[in-house]
Amino acid sequence: MSRWRTSSWIALTLLVISVVLLLAIQPYAAGYGHFRRTILSELLMRWKDPTWQHGALLPFIVGYLIWRRRSEIAQLPESSSRWGVVLINFALLLYFAGFRANNFYCGYLAIMTLLAGASLWLEGFQRCRVRLFAWLMLGFLWPLPFLEESIGYQMRLTMVKTTGFVLNAVGVDSLVSGTALQSMPNLEFGRKAGELFSVGIAAPCSGMRSLFALLVVGAMFSYFRQRVMWRRAVLFSTIIPIAIVANMVRILVLIFAAMIFGQHWAIGDVEKEVSAFHELTGIVVFLVALLLLQSASWLLNRLCNGLGFKRSRTVTRQVVSTVS
Repeated sequence: MSRWRTSSWIALTLLVISVVLLLAIQPYAAGYGHFRRTILSELLMRWKDPTWQHGALLPFIVGYLIWRRRSEIAQLPESSSRWGVVLINFALLLYFAGFRANNFYCGYLAIMTLLAGASLWLEGFQRCRVRLFAWLMLGFLWPLPFLEESIGYQMRLTMVKTTGFVLNAVGVDSLVSGTALQSMPNLEFGRKAGELFSVGIAAPCSGMRSLFALLVVGAMFSYFRQRVMWRRAVLFSTIIPIAIVANMVRILVLIFAAMIFGQHWAIGDVEKEVSAFHELTGIVVFLVALLLLQSASWLLNRLCNGLGFKRSRTVTRQVVSTVS
């Protein structure tokens, strides 16, 4: 056992050195520049963007997830799997392919695969299965800016259309024009178009900035609030519609505030400087999202408990009829 532990500590030390080398020392890709940057420097640069700032917290979150299950992991037997060596070799090939292709995303996937393979090789399937959620959460560490370009505009269109529909449904006549939303002209009161409010749904207001952070929050919330895997998956699947609804509530708050207190106080000049109230409403997104997540979790529990009650009552009736 002592020889096994000694070799494990040696392998773990080599793993840490390898990860530091691949992440922070080896120049990897250029991105849009003319010189190669390390993966760590790319991460630090992307984490300055509010869309990806949550990535800086993921190492601490993953460390906590591993730490809180340390007693359970210590009771499991130590073993080794050759599949770990296969994954390690694949990870190194993937890392080299990303280096040659000048692509950071291959490097991200290579590091993730390397950690999975090393854990499988050093500790075996049982311990790896306990750490699976922590490893999946580590996936939120990596910034994926191509998603902003591919789905960001569609989210802006969805946001402006749904917000306009809600405003018209509650009696506030609004006009949708592209990704802009403004009040309709009113000849009776002498109001021009956009006099009450005029909001341009820019990229930050589309929900993309909060979507990825809400995915992290939703994953953690689903993991701690539900104990069954399929329930966690169902609750997590509600994050995207919840993010859209939460961001729509924020835009509605801005619009109604503009109607009451004026456009400049509520929204400010988007091209120059937004108002303080505009900045504070960012908290609304997370408060509404947490409330909706809690409601979805409560509803899921009620549905599952109700179905379980009916099923148990049916089984009881069958047993009673069989006995009689």
